[in-house]
Amino acid sequence: MRLEGKVAIIAGAAWGGIGAATAYLFAQEGAKVVVNTRHRQEKLMETVERIQAIGGEVAWTMGDVADPAAWEAMVGAALDNFGKITTLVHNAAHSYVKPAIDFTLQEWNEGLAVTLSGPWLGAKYCIPEMIKVGGGSIVFVSTVNATITNPHFGLYGAAKGGLNALTRSIALDYGRSGIRCNAVAPGEIVGERRAVMLAADELEERMVNDCYPIGRPGTPEEIANANLFLASDEASFITGIVLTADGGLTLQSPEALVKPSFRKRWRDDILVPQAVESD
Repeated sequence: MRLEGKVAIIAGAAWGGIGAATAYLFAQEGAKVVVNTRHRQEKLMETVERIQAIGGEVAWTMGDVADPAAWEAMVGAALDNFGKITTLVHNAAHSYVKPAIDFTLQEWNEGLAVTLSGPWLGAKYCIPEMIKVGGGSIVFVSTVNATITNPHFGLYGAAKGGLNALTRSIALDYGRSGIRCNAVAPGEIVGERRAVMLAADELEERMVNDCYPIGRPGTPEEIANANLFLASDEASFITGIVLTADGGLTLQSPEALVKPSFRKRWRDDILVPQAVESD
């Protein structure tokens, strides 16, 4: 088992997304886990129940990662139940989709608080405990939207861009203390809720698939595997990186995606598929 003896906190782990898939995989690989979410307690309990069903050891807390009290609860749950902390995965995020200057100050601050201050607080509370046991690994879930963007993604991209910078700073500042810190930057990941949306709009689904050189977006389990690698001792010489896991989305230029003369060199389909006819 690749995480035997590890104790991991996974923030943002309601069932159906990256955090839950990570917690489930970590438990399969021998880690004892503490899972958290701010809302949707029933989905967090689904994560807990699924982990228990495979014989995994799990504790859980509810709380907003932007609130220090939530981290006190997570750290307390890890120490009370499992005696130590070796691993942190921060998956929680919050944003609004608006043009850059249309956010209210409250919305802007809320997005930054969860998506950027939350990971910082996680590091602040977990690193001292990791140092006590000789070191540990931090994995932040970032996004390709930290370096490329979509319409009205100003808040989300800014917060995740800051998260990438925080990743590098923590790796540099605490490497001599045995702490590794890395990030994973996914492209579009189709979890439980997004799958329902795509199933209701076949044209949207086909257009999403069209954006990816491998022909589809990713799954929570695929990002969980990336998180597992970076958290494990197999990545013992890797720190301060942002690992892109995007099915090739960002390797192509916009021209490669949309320009007919370029597309015909490697694709034989059309950019905008015809709507499916129905009786």
